[in-house]
Amino acid sequence: MHKGSMVIRDEHRSLAAVLHALRHVARAAVASGKAPDFRLIDAMIAYIERFPEVCHHPKEDDHLYRLLRLRAPDCAATLDELHEQHRDGVGRLARLKRVVAAWEMGLAPAGDFAGEVEAYSAFHWAHMRIEEDIVLPRAEAALTAADWSEIDLAFGANEDPLRGVPAGGGVDFADLFRLIVNRTPAPIGLGPAVDAA
Repeated sequence: MHKGSMVIRDEHRSLAAVLHALRHVARAAVASGKAPDFRLIDAMIAYIERFPEVCHHPKEDDHLYRLLRLRAPDCAATLDELHEQHRDGVGRLARLKRVVAAWEMGLAPAGDFAGEVEAYSAFHWAHMRIEEDIVLPRAEAALTAADWSEIDLAFGANEDPLRGVPAGGGVDFADLFRLIVNRTPAPIGLGPAVDAA
């Protein structure tokens, strides 16, 4: 497996971990009826917005998808669908942020947030499944060594919080990810467990 393919899979694991923690926080808030740690929720959303949406997805579009279209035209429909999902993800994240703001101001119940988190998580998990089950294996078979050099270089520069790579652009993903892990309630994270009411 090429370095770029491994990095993409690792970044999917990072996003999946944050989504899993976000679901846990949302479900705990509904079960307990207590206000959640909004700083934690903001950190989770900031991670999703700044890493997968701004860094990961554009590189998939610009490098992996573009090169795979050239080498495996039979993948065009799948790549078109995934590209549209990248665009749709921005709108879904904006909806999630609006629901959080309304909930924090007391204008929406926790259930609205939990429902939006479930939908958002399911959307991303389905998207990543297509990439990992269809696109990456096809890329491993169809792309050239030069293609993989470009992809490896592009994704090798990413600042994966799980690998501890220093961040640029004013965002320290390692600190952001650490905050998420330390504040997410047990048993998912290291924070104190939330008691159900």
